[in-house]
Amino acid sequence: MREPILKAVAMPPRVFWAPMVPAVANLIVQAPIMLMFIAMQVNPLMFMGTIVIVHAVIVAYSVREPHLSNMMRSWGMNGPAITKTVYRVRGNKFAP
Repeated sequence: MREPILKAVAMPPRVFWAPMVPAVANLIVQAPIMLMFIAMQVNPLMFMGTIVIVHAVIVAYSVREPHLSNMMRSWGMNGPAITKTVYRVRGNKFAP
């Protein structure tokens, strides 16, 4: 019974060799932009090229880091570490 769990952890889901979350995020970001440019009478084939180029960059980066989807999910839940200080000092300090 452990095999499906280990397989899911070892091989995250992929869309055309790219991790699922970054590939879908690429399409979600570029599709509305493409539709806005189509409304301004711009050729949509230009955006097909950018989608393929960005997808190739995601594939190249995911070869080095196969769990890119999980990294994006965990960063989205926690966000960047923002601290506030009581005293005026240069930079962020974790102790007040």
